[in-house]
Amino acid sequence: MSIFIEGAAQSQPGTEFVDPIEALIESEPQERAISPRQPAITERRANRRFLAAFRPACLIINNRIRLGMIRNMSDLGVMIECETPLKKGDRVSYFWDENKIVQARVAWSDGNRHGLDNDEQARVFDPEHSYRSVRIPCSLHAKVWISGNCHTVRVVNLSMGGMQIDGIEARAGSPLTIAIGGLEIYNACVRWSNGRLAGIHFPKRLSQSELAQLMLEHPDHFDNAVAA
Repeated sequence: MSIFIEGAAQSQPGTEFVDPIEALIESEPQERAISPRQPAITERRANRRFLAAFRPACLIINNRIRLGMIRNMSDLGVMIECETPLKKGDRVSYFWDENKIVQARVAWSDGNRHGLDNDEQARVFDPEHSYRSVRIPCSLHAKVWISGNCHTVRVVNLSMGGMQIDGIEARAGSPLTIAIGGLEIYNACVRWSNGRLAGIHFPKRLSQSELAQLMLEHPDHFDNAVAA
């Protein structure tokens, strides 16, 4: 779930609202602050609306999916935390749900924090583009136990709160146990089903580190999904 704290500083008497992205830019080394691109950056940000966020997202870097965390965002770009090294000028794509993959360029990089400029507006503030937990396409196999029987299924996509599987007919509401990679998930349930497809809800959300570790241990099963 995203945690939006837009304008939070304005609600406290005697405090001045600080744009989280501008504050980060001002804290960067002096030579970066006086770079030739600064006027263009200032012009582009003139009428820009920002949201502070804590939103899991996926970066596609050289056709490989990497998990990241968006810390603030606007229609024109994001600041995202990701452990994969990036440098200014790199081309990447990112998404936080399955509605749209955003093409972007790395504007700056500082440790595990990266500023991305979108090629086109992402329309993050439209009500019709409300946030859904990031669903990561994949081609993993998992074992599920339902009604006392064990089945091997293909995982179509995976999120912190659940997954979609292919390969079993199950009724909505049925409890099941899942083994995927090194994770064992108990007391999950079937949220919906359509033939041999089913949506599974986890009783407890996976942590970002658990999901990232699963992706690191099985990179080919996530990369193939992107290439397809």
